Amino acid sequence: MKKKINKLTYEKSGVSIKNADKLIGNISKKTKNTHPNVLAGIGGFSSLYALDIKKYKNPVIVCGTDGVGTKLKLASKLKQHRYIGQDLLAMCVNDVITSGATPLFFLDYLATSKVDIKLHTQVLRGIKRACESINIPLIGGETAEMPGMYNKNDYDLAGFCVGVVDKKNIINKNRIKKGNILIGFESSGFHSNGFSLINKLIENRSLSLTQKFKNTDLGKVLIKPTKLYVDIFELLRGKININGAAHITGGGLTENLPRVIPDKYTAHIDESSLKIPDLFKLIQEKAMLSKQEMLRTFNCGIGMVLIINKNDIDTFSKIFNKTQYKPKIIGYIDNHNNNNNIVYE
Repeated sequence: MKKKINKLTYEKSGVSIKNADKLIGNISKKTKNTHPNVLAGIGGFSSLYALDIKKYKNPVIVCGTDGVGTKLKLASKLKQHRYIGQDLLAMCVNDVITSGATPLFFLDYLATSKVDIKLHTQVLRGIKRACESINIPLIGGETAEMPGMYNKNDYDLAGFCVGVVDKKNIINKNRIKKGNILIGFESSGFHSNGFSLINKLIENRSLSLTQKFKNTDLGKVLIKPTKLYVDIFELLRGKININGAAHITGGGLTENLPRVIPDKYTAHIDESSLKIPDLFKLIQEKAMLSKQEMLRTFNCGIGMVLIINKNDIDTFSKIFNKTQYKPKIIGYIDNHNNNNNIVYE
């Protein structure tokens, strides 16, 4: 009697090439290559982008990569994945623009145990929709199906943004001088940082995603996507000089602002100008954190900080009076103070 041979196929090991192809097809079919610089996008082994060097005398490529972190756990608990794409894009793009760069294109990486066509199409379409909102192409990406590496419905995301800036227009800390003014732009919430702590509060039942917060469920407020700040830089381009820019992510103002300030200077922050939003105060209360710990952990209502010349304040104000933004002065730059690059007063 012949011994029965149990053939082990790629699909039996847990990987479905068919599902992966269908997922990418759902995105590529909806993606018309209308961007004039994209020569080859989603579907090939690589993506091609033609840089228009006529716009730049000395073009410098600026790139950034990031993920969404444990906010993905919140999305899974809420079964709400349509906003995660904007979180992913924003965490990368908001870093790239702090150098003065114009974002050119974006790529994503999605890893999961098993492709879920409905779920992951929602995620990828969210990324594409966010890219379209700032007029850059989602030029390519990768979907990795890795059975055994993730729990059944878990997935992880990473993103990659490439931009360009003329060398003479690079924003760097050498521009910053004594007397410069710090301008804070509001965040839309926690953005994509601090969710390990928030998830822990939910797990130990200090918080509930269904509890009411300002006439809505807390979960709906927490899942709000990260704000994109691209248009801020575009509004100011050629009108006033930006001497420094800091994307306020994990580590808050305390850790992120000093990254763009020369050692010989200190950022003086007016605490009364911050006005920490009630959502952050709720987390502060439940986690029993001091204000200093909050400012070192979360953005506390400020998602982007620009450093500009004092004599540009009037021009700056006129530009933003007619926009949705409500920027505010939160401090100033002075000579170095007791070995601190940032002081709250």
